Amino acid sequence: MSWIEVKAGFEAGQDLSPYIDLFGEFGIENTLEEGDSLTGCLVSVDGSEARINELESALKQAGALYVQTRDLVEDNWEVAWRQFFKPRRVGQRFVVRPTWESFESSEGDLVIVLDPGQAFGTGDHPTTRLCLELMEGADISGRRVLDIGCGSGILSIGACLLGATSVMAIDIDPIAVEVAKENRATNQVDFEAVVGEGVLVYDETWDVVVSNIISATLIRLARDVRVLVSPGGRWIISGVISDNWPDVLAAAQSAGFGLVTFKEEDGWVAATFTC
Repeated sequence: MSWIEVKAGFEAGQDLSPYIDLFGEFGIENTLEEGDSLTGCLVSVDGSEARINELESALKQAGALYVQTRDLVEDNWEVAWRQFFKPRRVGQRFVVRPTWESFESSEGDLVIVLDPGQAFGTGDHPTTRLCLELMEGADISGRRVLDIGCGSGILSIGACLLGATSVMAIDIDPIAVEVAKENRATNQVDFEAVVGEGVLVYDETWDVVVSNIISATLIRLARDVRVLVSPGGRWIISGVISDNWPDVLAAAQSAGFGLVTFKEEDGWVAATFTC
């Protein structure tokens, strides 16, 4: 497997959060921040070059000083990730580790094993960490969980480890769904992973819906998600830049949700709603 690397540079001291969000909109949900630059990779398949061109244009329009791209082979991409992706504790019980790293777990640890050479979400970004932390407090054991925008499948795996009885993972990107399936097998858990946009299924309800996606999509999906959440259930969201939080909150409340928990880290917001 080969990859296309994208590196963008910005003015010194500039807040890079909006650009991280922009990378995510084009399917690159893990970025390496080095000084005043961001670097991410997209797997090279049919359609990837066009998506990279669109990202380059969007970054320049948003203020990037330069955008550089180059082709990488899989080994190069994995070497790049190994420089900074190490086992990490998230919340009280979760541990996220790459496949090449060993980790001596303690009793009660919930270990999620990922291959970041093929990942769209590793637990290294605040949005994923915040979502996992909120999931810990959502009483997921014995519940049915829907993961909208599943990426690498990390949240679906987390839900399984927390004791969910049924988990469905949905992503608009076929590549992400295949990655989620691979990580599902690595972690020896069981959940359904399907390609689709939005909520996809309207004929059943879910106890918990998790959505680590961009603010605009959360706002657009709020009313649809409300239909899917069982009475007293939870909608756990993440991926919200702090400046966008008021709009996301207003959309959720307008759809009939009430705020339960709010968490913020490094300019990113996550929250739990109920209905």
